[in-house]
Amino acid sequence: MNQITQAEQEVFALSIDGHSISEIQDILHKEDCTIKNQRRSILKKLNTQSMTEAVK
Repeated sequence: MNQITQAEQEVFALSIDGHSISEIQDILHKEDCTIKNQRRSILKKLNTQSMTEAVK
């Protein structure tokens, strides 16, 4: 299994803290599509369908 990158870890931490994609975008100063791609990559690496499921 691929390891989660540092950037993905930042997105994951903010996601589980309840931040929306637009809030994460503002906090990390990244484009919307970058955040979405990183979230998708996290879910794939964790073999899960949602962030909620990934936290469990």
